[in-house]
Amino acid sequence: MSDYKDYYKILGVGKNASEADIKKAFKTQARKYHPDMHPESKKAEMTEKFKDVNEAYEVLSDKQKRAIYDQVGSGAYQDYARGGGASSATGRGRSAYGAGGTGGTRYYQSSGANPFGGGVHFNGTGGFDASDFSDFFQQIFGGMGGFGSRSGRGASAGNPFAGFAGTGGESSGDSEANLSLSLSEAYRGGLVNLTLPNGRNAQVKFPAKIADGAKIKLKGLGNPGPRGAGDLYVNVKITPNSHFRLDGKDIHQVVDIMPWTAALGGSITAKMPDGSAVKIKVPAGSHSGRKLKLSGRGLGKTGDMYVELIINNPNVLTDRQKELFTLLRETE
Repeated sequence: MSDYKDYYKILGVGKNASEADIKKAFKTQARKYHPDMHPESKKAEMTEKFKDVNEAYEVLSDKQKRAIYDQVGSGAYQDYARGGGASSATGRGRSAYGAGGTGGTRYYQSSGANPFGGGVHFNGTGGFDASDFSDFFQQIFGGMGGFGSRSGRGASAGNPFAGFAGTGGESSGDSEANLSLSLSEAYRGGLVNLTLPNGRNAQVKFPAKIADGAKIKLKGLGNPGPRGAGDLYVNVKITPNSHFRLDGKDIHQVVDIMPWTAALGGSITAKMPDGSAVKIKVPAGSHSGRKLKLSGRGLGKTGDMYVELIINNPNVLTDRQKELFTLLRETE
C-alpha cells in the first residue's frame, strides 16, 4: 500500500484554507516547481514535484473530492490499508471511498465510457492523466468517474458520471458537471459529445478562448424534477500546461532570446496555445525578465498574453562569436 499523502502540506495551506487560499497556493507552488523554470539537470525532479502539486490541487480544489479526502484522513487511510485496500473492499479494484462519496453526494452509475470522448475528460489536471497520479490518489479516487486515462486504462472499473452532482436539490433537478479542457482545446474552442446518465446524447459547444471557471448551461438536460427536467451546468476547468501559465484570463509564457537580440532589438517568434505562431518585436536594450504584452491574446474577452524574455547564450559558440564576445569583454 502506498503512503498517505498530505495534500495540504504539499500546497502549504492549512486544513481550513478557503478556495481562494488553495488557488493562490497552487499558483505559487506550480511556478516554484514548474520544470521550465529550472535547469535541465533538475527537470526530472521538478516534474515529479510539479505533478504532486497538481495532484493536490485536483483534490483540494474540488469540493466533492476534498470532502472525501478529509473524511478519509490519515488514520482512516492506515486502517483502510491494513484492511487490504480497495481491491479487497470492493472485489473489483474500485476505490472504497469514491463510489458513494460523502455527505449525501449522489453519484450516477454507468457502464464506463468517457462521457466527453475525443480525449476530453472529466477533471484530471496538470497535463497529466489521472493514471499518472500517485497510487494513493488511485486508491482513494480511482472509482470516481472521469479519471480514466486517455489510453483507456481502468475505464471499465470507473464511474464516468461522478462529475455529475445535484446543485439545486431534488426540488429543482438542476445538476452540474466538470468539463476538463487542455489549454489548447480551450483556446481553439470546439464541440464535444456528452452522454448523459439517462443515456441521452448531447453536444456541448464552447467558444474559442473560453476561460477557466466559465459555465455552460444546457437547458433541460439536468435531473428529473417535479416541474420537469432541470438544467445541466457544465463547469469548465482548464488543466495546467507545461509551457504556458494561466493567471485568471491572462496567459504567461517564457521565451529564450539571444544576447545580441536583447541588446540590439529584433524579432522573435512566440507560440500560441492553439499551435499558431506570432512574431514579436523585441526592443533594443531588453533584459531578462522583461515582459512583452500581447493585448487580447489571452482567454475570454479581456485576457492578454505576456511573453517573458530570458536571455540565453548559445550552447556552442563559433570562432567568430568567441572573437566578438572577447571584443565586447574588452569594452567593459
